[in-house]
Amino acid sequence: MHELDTFFFPKTVAVIGASSEKESIGRTIFENFLSGHLKNRVYPVNPNHAKVLGKKSFKSVKDIPGSVDLSVIVVPAKFVPTVAHECVEKGVKSVIIISAGFSEIGEKKITEELAQVMKKSKHTRWLGPNCFGVLENYSGLNTTFSASAKTNYPKKGHVSFISQSGALGVAILDWMSTQPFGLSKFVSYGNAMDIDEADLLKYLDYDKRTKVITVYLEGVKEGRKFMKIAKRTSPKTPIILLKGGIYEETHKATASHTGSLAGSSDVYNALFKQTGIIQAHDLQELFMFAKTISLEPLPSGNRVQIITNGGGMGVVTADQVLSSGLELAKISPNVKKMLEKKFPKTVTVANPLDLVGDADDKRYATAIEAALSDKNVDMLLVIVLFNTPAVDKKVVKEIVKAKKKSKKPLAVVTIGSGYTKAMVEELEKNGVVVFSYPGIAALSLKALSDYAARHKNKGKRN
Repeated sequence: MHELDTFFFPKTVAVIGASSEKESIGRTIFENFLSGHLKNRVYPVNPNHAKVLGKKSFKSVKDIPGSVDLSVIVVPAKFVPTVAHECVEKGVKSVIIISAGFSEIGEKKITEELAQVMKKSKHTRWLGPNCFGVLENYSGLNTTFSASAKTNYPKKGHVSFISQSGALGVAILDWMSTQPFGLSKFVSYGNAMDIDEADLLKYLDYDKRTKVITVYLEGVKEGRKFMKIAKRTSPKTPIILLKGGIYEETHKATASHTGSLAGSSDVYNALFKQTGIIQAHDLQELFMFAKTISLEPLPSGNRVQIITNGGGMGVVTADQVLSSGLELAKISPNVKKMLEKKFPKTVTVANPLDLVGDADDKRYATAIEAALSDKNVDMLLVIVLFNTPAVDKKVVKEIVKAKKKSKKPLAVVTIGSGYTKAMVEELEKNGVVVFSYPGIAALSLKALSDYAARHKNKGKRN
């Protein structure tokens, strides 16, 4: 058993600051527990109420009968050191401090009092303060204060997300519910007075359900520790990281948000190179890279074959592939000869391979099968413009069939409204990676290719 397991798989939970007041954080967190699998093993702690939402309330965590694995603290900052000390006296294994009002606002006295409690505790680990807590998607554990009526949660999957920003993290969780890839674990760790980003990387590398780790980071607490653990983790479990506060003008905002030191962008660029972390430059890249790396096999090289039924879209995509640093594959002479015999003269057998506007499912199937068998092709980028007359669900079936037997990455680019969205849903339901724009598709394949090249023969993904 890992020492952090009780943050994700507790048997008993105390919510210190649980409340019946509408729209309060204490009520939202407690309600999230009452609707989950721990509803009969969660205890409200509030000295001002005999009951909270119908359940007996305790004046202190020490009054709860039996052991407590996890305490979630959501009381004003000035009371946190006292209730934290009571958790230590109770022997609570894991404590999440949701409460804000510490170093992130320059509050030194209360922060030091809490630090002393943590320092003296030998058997308790701490997450926070100033955080949103955790979501374990398989067990359903949810310590966040996202309102369930306003939030949808991702399906179960193999991407985990560490976020130094709680609010950003929970907003992303809601968005992830619309995506084809699923979530294993989410952790918001705030000011990181005990458990930091390096500890979480180490834990998620240990987690068998996590295949890809995504991180939103504003500042590293212990650089050498982080570098050591990231370097050890990345060959087995890909780490994709978005650094917040990369400009001088945003350093102050970073410091006031989580009380951390941002550090220069040059330092972080060096860190990415030395550890094998994949750098994302925005939120779209962070999760599109994660989607691609979690769902696609590792390629043997960086040569991309583009297949399209629209010449202009093919040219735009080719530009994006080249600007990302990937190569356009050169179709093998024998494959080219075969395709020229099978296709009408209107089809351009090159890269992009333009199947032209009257392309149907048979033409797509032939082109994709040829690219998959071509030794000069490492990855496929298939453009499907569903607005043309001959393209319908049969093309989707051919792509899905090819995807299931393919040992090469195969991604689709398509854009459109109602009918196209229905086809995208069918593709994604069958594990096909789909993008709306060629630029992000190319960058995602580049991230996949770079990861494969860097970690070839150095480790194996979970």
